[in-house]
Amino acid sequence: MAKVYKSKNLVFIHSIFDDAGLSPAEFRLICHIARRGVCYSTLAKIAEVTDMSVRTIQKTLKSLVEEGLVLKEVKPGRPDIYHLPEPDTLSEKLKSRNSEERKKSNDKERTLEQQEENTLSNDPGISNSLDQEELVFE
Repeated sequence: MAKVYKSKNLVFIHSIFDDAGLSPAEFRLICHIARRGVCYSTLAKIAEVTDMSVRTIQKTLKSLVEEGLVLKEVKPGRPDIYHLPEPDTLSEKLKSRNSEERKKSNDKERTLEQQEENTLSNDPGISNSLDQEELVFE
């Protein structure tokens, strides 16, 4: 019988991150900052390490800072400093985002269902009338 080895989990990512609906770029940046504790790197260095463009880093960081998922300290003449909020604050922000993402997803599903219903009801080839001939399968 083969011997089973238990690996030591080097990284634990809480399910709240999956549930928050983060984009791959958002997730990658949060992990990059979390791993460092405090990120003093230039945008170019962050882009190089995360394998993303500087523009993607700029847009993603701006969004994460606006949402309060990442905190930014401006240092004139030096690269900005990024770090994550306290764990309880980060958790609340992610949970809040999760409920907003679900609402957006549900709204989008309802809109698509309504569009589909409108398309079907406006299609002259499809009728819900009971006056149609019955189909008989032999």
